[in-house]
Amino acid sequence: MKFVLCLSLLLSIPQAVLTYGINIPKTDSLELDNNTEGINKRGSENRIINGTEVEISEYSSAASFYVYEDLVSCTATFISKDVVLTAAHCLFNETMSVSLAKNIRIGGGTKLRVSESPKNYTVKKVLVHPSYDATTHYNDIALLFLLDAVLDPLISFAKIYNIPVADNTPVEVAGWGTTSADRSTGLSKVLEAAPIFISSSEDCSENSDNWVSNNGTTICTVTKNGKGACPGDSGGPLYYTGDSKKPIVGITSFNVHPTTSPITYCGAEGTTTYFTHVQKYIDWILKNTQIDAKDLVYKTMSNDMMPINMLLDRASFLIGNVPTQASIIADSIAQYALLSQRPVMGREPLVRQSGASGGSSR
Repeated sequence: MKFVLCLSLLLSIPQAVLTYGINIPKTDSLELDNNTEGINKRGSENRIINGTEVEISEYSSAASFYVYEDLVSCTATFISKDVVLTAAHCLFNETMSVSLAKNIRIGGGTKLRVSESPKNYTVKKVLVHPSYDATTHYNDIALLFLLDAVLDPLISFAKIYNIPVADNTPVEVAGWGTTSADRSTGLSKVLEAAPIFISSSEDCSENSDNWVSNNGTTICTVTKNGKGACPGDSGGPLYYTGDSKKPIVGITSFNVHPTTSPITYCGAEGTTTYFTHVQKYIDWILKNTQIDAKDLVYKTMSNDMMPINMLLDRASFLIGNVPTQASIIADSIAQYALLSQRPVMGREPLVRQSGASGGSSR
């Protein structure tokens, strides 16, 4: 089953029942300020299962946020002094309205989740990717713009990992989601992280129409040793751990459990978890923020040094096409066209609603 990694407070059923199968209108952009009506589709607590409590000094760009109106908790990443990166699905409620910016509080600079933290930031605007699809979770990315600039020395701004991803690329998932496969477990009060494994197995394509390769718009990981993301971790960072600065590779989006597994929540061996590949959205982020490219990307390079697949991906973005992996550009386009016509398999957003959690997590 597919879960969106968030938790909601009022109901004890997977939020997928409430949010899956609805397409977000593909407008030029969904921009919501304090005068815009809110929507109710939130992410439930996707908490790291079998992870380790970590110090914020090692994961200083990690952020926890809570939507008061919708009782939803998610994880996010600071990418500049006034911009936070997260998953689009965290910002929609069960009625498919987008959260009011004024109802969102973000915590950072501490390993405590936002509801426990003395450090909170107010959001002035929410920007959801204009082509986000709530059924497939394609383009599951959004930006939160802060009312006041971050001045806390304990908060750093993650750069985006813009190097090709391979199965052996070392990564960790971090978040404040639930830490047990037991649905009754609430959100973690502290930040946890766990190493996970990027995969190119057949399960990756069989379980998601979005996935073509790990250098496309979606990255696939497979749960091993019971370690992975759970509800509440939604929107959080997939960090590259080959560098102590921990650039962000992906955004936690959703997972699909093996049909043969007795565990249908999180942590089941063989579960495929999908992450929005942030590199593919660098141009979109630059276009919609005041962030300088040199402050956003992990490795800056001139066009004559840039790998051909990255050049072609950027070109496809600039001319308005959906980004594809350029190293196999022709095959990828053909394959994607076929995949987009396949029946959408049953998915359950990784969102959890629990009256005991103090908020829902996705």
